[in-house]
Amino acid sequence: MSLRNYCIAAIAATTLHACQKHTQPAADDQTSNPGPRLPTENAIAANVTVTYTDESSFVNSLSSYGYKTPDQLNLNRVGTSSGYTGVYGFNIPAANQVKGFKWNSGDQQTNEWRPQGITGFTWGGRNFLLITWYGVGPGNIAGVNNQHKGVRVSLVDITSMSNITYRHILLVQEKANMSNSELYKASNSYVQLGSYAPVTIHAGGIACYAGKVYVADTNLGIRVFDLTKFVSAAGDATETRLGMETGGSLKAFNYSYILPQTGYYKITNAKPFSCIELGTGATAPDKMLWTGQYIEASSTTVPKVYGFHLNAAGQIVTSPQPEVITPIDNDNTNVNGIQGVYRAGNKTFMATTGNSSYEGSTARLTRYNDGAAAGVRYRWPHGAEDLYLETATSYLWNLTEYETEKYGVDNRCVFAVRLSDYD
Repeated sequence: MSLRNYCIAAIAATTLHACQKHTQPAADDQTSNPGPRLPTENAIAANVTVTYTDESSFVNSLSSYGYKTPDQLNLNRVGTSSGYTGVYGFNIPAANQVKGFKWNSGDQQTNEWRPQGITGFTWGGRNFLLITWYGVGPGNIAGVNNQHKGVRVSLVDITSMSNITYRHILLVQEKANMSNSELYKASNSYVQLGSYAPVTIHAGGIACYAGKVYVADTNLGIRVFDLTKFVSAAGDATETRLGMETGGSLKAFNYSYILPQTGYYKITNAKPFSCIELGTGATAPDKMLWTGQYIEASSTTVPKVYGFHLNAAGQIVTSPQPEVITPIDNDNTNVNGIQGVYRAGNKTFMATTGNSSYEGSTARLTRYNDGAAAGVRYRWPHGAEDLYLETATSYLWNLTEYETEKYGVDNRCVFAVRLSDYD
């Protein structure tokens, strides 16, 4: 493995805004809390370091098994576009509803996995979404022990919303990473074989750019994968075996495909990395990865949004240096509970949870314009997670996470709205 060190340190400039409220567009949730106004920050990130570790040699060790691209995968499951607006806590006004879907019944109901991150891309004339799920453990649901499987991603073909197909793929990393506590967390037992191990993280967000897949790692930074490096795995009826057997066959808890990790970014002084999405900087050509922090309102930590500049090859660069935003909510206080973020120009859109109940949901979509005295809130479906902007259509995609048994009715759906309705 080779290291590329990006040490980024600068004095952060803080901009204080006038106390008067700016005129804001009408929004669904106008709840007011006369809490103290906070200074906002839109500056170079102070004391942030970014270190990349290249693991391409591990991925190359699997080349004899043959790599596959997204259009070559057999999508074996079927979603449905009907009924997605009827899930628990779905409160998007009818005029703003564009499209969406529900998973098949097994994936709606499973309590072993919860969906988190969402992104998308086009490949071979087809339109895909890529969605992360984390393996649930007893810390999430009593009696459930699935956290050892780490993370799976769903490759979803949404080219036609009347013919939605998808496939779950297991994320894996080099087996040697198991000795690094920053990269691997031991949990319940399974049969660990050779070559590779699970990616045991929360995977709260995912993004794509230049053929690369970026998955948020809450405490470490960003895990990186390659859209051209899917690998087939053999069946495992026991669903307990992972890695390379002594005879050479690949196992993945009975998943038919794996996606191996090509590297990772360790980022200091910017955690937690609760979500991630591709956005822009001051101008549209300036591509950036934006990460948001899930911080509860009871915490004294001020939630921030960090931006990392990308070059044309999809690598985080040192110049320009990372940026930091301190967004303000509609009540002039912090934007807490950030689950998803999208930023372009001087506007930051955030899906948040943990708010007061409104229109059947404790989630909101908050928009913050740099320099404004306060943000604007909109109603948003319950259990909302990561955000993804489909640039070809300007549709803002989101998803909800909870299993059917939590509320006695389906909650999980994936949906899109027009960004212009919230801009």
